[in-house]
Amino acid sequence: DPRVLTVAFLPTQEDPALIRWAYARTQNVYPTFRATPKTSFLGAVCAIGPILFWAFVFKADRDHKEKLIQEGKYKRPFSVF
Repeated sequence: DPRVLTVAFLPTQEDPALIRWAYARTQNVYPTFRATPKTSFLGAVCAIGPILFWAFVFKADRDHKEKLIQEGKYKRPFSVF
C-alpha cells in the first residue's frame, strides 16, 4: 500500500512556536528571568529561612536541656566528670 510508505517516510513537521517555547523554558532561563522584589524575597527566604529555622530549633532544644540540667531533672548522658 503506497499510503503506508508515504506516512512512514514523511518527516515530522515541527511547530516553530513550540520550539521557541521549549527553548525559552529550558535553555534560555537567565535572559528571560527578571529580578523583582518578589523573586528576591523568595530567594532569600529559600536560602536563609531553613538555616534560621534549624538554628532556632537547636538553640531552643539546647536551652531547654540546659534548664533541666540546672534544675537537676536531667542527667547528661556523656559527662566527662
